[in-house]
Amino acid sequence: MTQVYCDIVPQANGWCFLSEEGQSPVYPTYRLAVEAAQLFSDKQVSLRKVTVLRQQDLKGRMQEIGGMTQSWGLGAASFGSRA
Repeated sequence: MTQVYCDIVPQANGWCFLSEEGQSPVYPTYRLAVEAAQLFSDKQVSLRKVTVLRQQDLKGRMQEIGGMTQSWGLGAASFGSRA
């Protein structure tokens, strides 16, 4: 399987994610950028590709994000219930 990276990076006015298709719009919070990246990666499902979400640490290295959906309760049912 091929891993495709989707990187969450800081911008001057918020956060965005970078994918092989380019840069996303800028989101005001980190959490919104991660949610958007997860939705984007869900739409890019392929049998030969696995999307890996990563974030930039304080030293500029990219670290894989793990367990974000469980810690924030971002299951499919919870998207419609957020206000």
